[in-house]
Amino acid sequence: MSNETDALPLLLPRPRHFEMHIGRFRLRDGIPIVLDASANDTDFTSACALRDALLRNHGLRLPVETHAHRDGIGACIELRREADAGEGYRLRVVGDHVLAIASGPAALRYAIETLIQLVDTHGALPACLVDDAPDFPKRGIMLDVSRGKVPTPETLHALVDLCVRLKLNVLMLYVEHTFRFRRHPKIGAGASPLEAEVLRELDAYAAARHVELVPNLQSLGHMDHILALPEYQRLAETDARWTLACAEPGSYELLRDLYDEFLPNFRSRLFCVDCDEPWDLGRGKSKAMADALGPGGLLLDHVKHLGELAREHRRQLMVWADFVHKHPERIAEFGRDVIFLDWWYEAEHDFDEVRRFAEHDLAFWVCPGTSSWNCLFPRLDNAVTNISRWADAGRRHGAGGLLVTDWGDFGHYNLLGNSWLPYAWAAQQAWSGEEAPARFDRAFSRLVFGDASGESARCYRELGAVHDAGFEIFNGSALQFLFFDDLDRAYFVRGAKPAVVRKSRARIERTRKRLAAAKARFAGDPVAHGELLYAADASIHALRKALAGLDYVAWRERPDKLDTKARRRLADECTRLAKEERALLARLHALWLARSRPSNFELTSRRLRRSTASLARAARALTANRPPAPPPAHEGFSPGVVIRALRDAVAPQ
Repeated sequence: MSNETDALPLLLPRPRHFEMHIGRFRLRDGIPIVLDASANDTDFTSACALRDALLRNHGLRLPVETHAHRDGIGACIELRREADAGEGYRLRVVGDHVLAIASGPAALRYAIETLIQLVDTHGALPACLVDDAPDFPKRGIMLDVSRGKVPTPETLHALVDLCVRLKLNVLMLYVEHTFRFRRHPKIGAGASPLEAEVLRELDAYAAARHVELVPNLQSLGHMDHILALPEYQRLAETDARWTLACAEPGSYELLRDLYDEFLPNFRSRLFCVDCDEPWDLGRGKSKAMADALGPGGLLLDHVKHLGELAREHRRQLMVWADFVHKHPERIAEFGRDVIFLDWWYEAEHDFDEVRRFAEHDLAFWVCPGTSSWNCLFPRLDNAVTNISRWADAGRRHGAGGLLVTDWGDFGHYNLLGNSWLPYAWAAQQAWSGEEAPARFDRAFSRLVFGDASGESARCYRELGAVHDAGFEIFNGSALQFLFFDDLDRAYFVRGAKPAVVRKSRARIERTRKRLAAAKARFAGDPVAHGELLYAADASIHALRKALAGLDYVAWRERPDKLDTKARRRLADECTRLAKEERALLARLHALWLARSRPSNFELTSRRLRRSTASLARAARALTANRPPAPPPAHEGFSPGVVIRALRDAVAPQ
């Protein structure tokens, strides 16, 4: 990175074109923010956002005024909009005048967000020229609100605000059952479902800030929460009660009911019906249909049915592309009314697979992930690479959008603030592509936390780099699996390697000290500091538990391996770990409630309480010198076996 580039202001996302000139414009009380006579209420709202930010961040009081022309009013910040659409803008700061020319209402807000970042600690703007526009028309976040955690309305509004600051224009909430359906009241009961009023208010709040709240409602696979209810079991494809049966007319009657109640709360013309991972599709009640329609035909037919239902609400379908890719010869048959959301969440993948959609002139978005699920803290190296590679493929093949996904598999214990850095990296990639990591980290820290040093981002990077315990699990972190593992079976503990565990523990302990010392750097979001500190403590605990668990399993296999003194030390360690787990569970609950409703916290609580109980049993067995039988032979860490182990862990006993 050149010295000239290093001297440029730290902006996130980085503008497409930025020129530094000589001089500064020092702001002072009374300098007007000037709209032209054609400005509407939306433009006024954006101007007020600039006014409020200058008062909040710098104590400056600048009035918002409307003038037919700026002649004779002296120093000012002039905001001008040229048309009713578009996201490109130009900024010029020269002498005692700032001119922002925007191609549309959203572009005016983006120009203002850049201005807010440009003001230095002395309340001055550098003389400069900015010419900016995004690479992707649609740029957004999809947050899972179904696998255990439902955010509070305050959190959802704050998430919209973050989207605005990052120049993201789409927010999608992934819903399986967590909406309160008045005509189907048992769906979502007890899960703190979102109410229609909350979504309607959020939709209006987002729209006023140029963020499109896109409705999302699962409509094929991942239907287990609904299909487990006695009233709907008949609609299941198989006894697994995972996928909706296409052969059951009642399936479409149910979906029509749900759509009729859900969709009117959104103004967006888009509608994501998901349809991902329908593993048992065509293997049960719909097998005859599947055979008649040919390979891939059942999904194609289902999507066409959903399209008919969506058109009743004047919506365009969005569908996850995983099962579509299994039958590439039929992709063109889906037609141009469908937007495909293509995803894969590991760093290694054929990202150019999206060329299939481009070749048929079909609409598609690229959908990387935060790599935060099945983790105590995101696998940041994987997430950053995954996001960058999807953005590159999408840019080259003509994707209409980039949507970064934040899932919550098996309880959604991954805390929201831990995802801030991947969200911001996705925003940078979607707007203007690659940025030097060091500059990005400083810009991220400054924008999100008000930390000009970049230390908060460095804490994210260090904590997100440590996931090794001597074994690998697909789509997750070994530390998370160790954290929740119970010592009776010690399924994940037995995969750990002591030397690797000790090395990872030492690294996280160093990061934990750095994070604790950096508390003041997180002033812009103190909850996030608590979330990161919890992740560090939980990770250290998981690694200590792995070492104790390995010794415990070895004693069960060879009781003469430990003498009385060693057994007592190990029993004491298991007792301490059990006590720590109870304290960690209480901390997690408090952090959960800081941003979310009570929801289904019991899914996570159940897993950790089982672990705690197994530690207590181990301590008693060691104290009494009564070793339980060794655990059963290990089955390995294939994805199917791991998923089965996880489902057993969250199931009620």
